[in-house]
Amino acid sequence: QTAEGSGFVYDTKSDIVTNEHVVAGATSIKVNFPSGASYVGKLIGVDASTDLAVVRVKAPASALHPLALGDSSKVQVGDPVIAIGSPFGYRGTVTSGIVSALHRQMTSPDNYTIADSIQTDAPINHGNSGGPLISASGQVIGVNAQIQSDSGGSDGVGFAIPSNTIQIVVSQLVTGKSAKHAYLGVSIGSPINGSGAQIDSTVTGGPADKAGLAPGDIITQIGTTAITSPNDLTGVVDSFHPEQQVKVTYKRGGTSHTVTLTLGTRPS
Repeated sequence: QTAEGSGFVYDTKSDIVTNEHVVAGATSIKVNFPSGASYVGKLIGVDASTDLAVVRVKAPASALHPLALGDSSKVQVGDPVIAIGSPFGYRGTVTSGIVSALHRQMTSPDNYTIADSIQTDAPINHGNSGGPLISASGQVIGVNAQIQSDSGGSDGVGFAIPSNTIQIVVSQLVTGKSAKHAYLGVSIGSPINGSGAQIDSTVTGGPADKAGLAPGDIITQIGTTAITSPNDLTGVVDSFHPEQQVKVTYKRGGTSHTVTLTLGTRPS
């Protein structure tokens, strides 16, 4: 069996960024460049919880044109974007659109949440996975990863992993290390009334469980950052490092409490 996806040159070491689900289970990888040249790829690292992977090739410097990462926190709804990839095997296809929405959530291949995902109406189809979403200034602001579709093709709702997540994860993968993520050990939802992130369940023995947090508690602040939604909580936890101590403020029965806990390392 064969599969096809997209990617972009990350650095002058011949590192290529793509999606984890593009290379998952691969026994051999071939990377095709726009010039028509092909190179054997070696899988350097994967992170299923953010759906990112790094493939390295032995290509001459003349073939490498690394793309710069932009700051996804500065992206605004309505910004023009282009997506480049190989939809249905048509290599080098460019589509355009705008940023339709921000702070969306995607579910990763290992069922974690990818926070702050970028929604775009730039047509994205099968084969675009792993390709860059590029801003009007030519910077990568995301990696195209998923579509929402009833037809199986582009219905104008595509999602990209934000470039700030790419920077954190890929900078670890290119060194041959596994990406490490902070872990609170809860599943969350929106409270019926008010803002915050309501704990639906805790992982037995996880950081939240050890600190005494329980289902029904509503987290309203971590450190100095207010939590107004589940997406806020996911994003803030991702900004910390494993084994880092943080103060968590939560409401239980209408009363506010604060506890200090040590974040764990996200399990696979």
